[in-house]
Amino acid sequence: MSPRIRLLKISELEDTVGREALADTLARFSCPLNKEVESYLKDASKAVQSSCMPSSVTYLAFDSRTNDLLGYFTLMMKAYSVRSDALNSANKRLISRFSEIDASGNFTAAVYLIAQIGKNFALPEEDQVEGSELLMAAMDVFCETKSAIGGKLVMVEREVDRPKLLEFYNDNGFKSWTTRRNAKDGMVYDQMFAVLGGK
Repeated sequence: MSPRIRLLKISELEDTVGREALADTLARFSCPLNKEVESYLKDASKAVQSSCMPSSVTYLAFDSRTNDLLGYFTLMMKAYSVRSDALNSANKRLISRFSEIDASGNFTAAVYLIAQIGKNFALPEEDQVEGSELLMAAMDVFCETKSAIGGKLVMVEREVDRPKLLEFYNDNGFKSWTTRRNAKDGMVYDQMFAVLGGK
């Protein structure tokens, strides 16, 4: 992890400074490229409540020198299921190492999921964190978890109509597997995976 980044769980910060001070900190976060990412964090009660549940944890990334909020990410475990015929042969070989296959030909695996990630564009450009630094901080948390309980696959979903995100995730070791359509908003998401440890 970059020595510049100091991670703190959002629930720990609330315990330390209180809900009002936490809300003031989060109000200074801006992510105009993804309003869902922005609103999730700015709604302090939603972000904290989610982190209090056993399903996910939100980490705030602070600048270790200035204490500015650089960004955040929300991490969780997820049961991932995909039909065998939806994967190419290389992806079948890879997922078969980490999953079970049922009689219908579906692979099921427990994967690490980066549910939310975003950097703070409210800071002056020269003070902003690189997206790759924030992503690697999230991967470092997964690596620590992996050493304790195992697991190798990390998933992130990106909107298919955002090609710059495809390039970003490809440059950081993720590759596309399958797509899924969200029944609520009709958005199509590219499900991308990386393998912890590079193997």
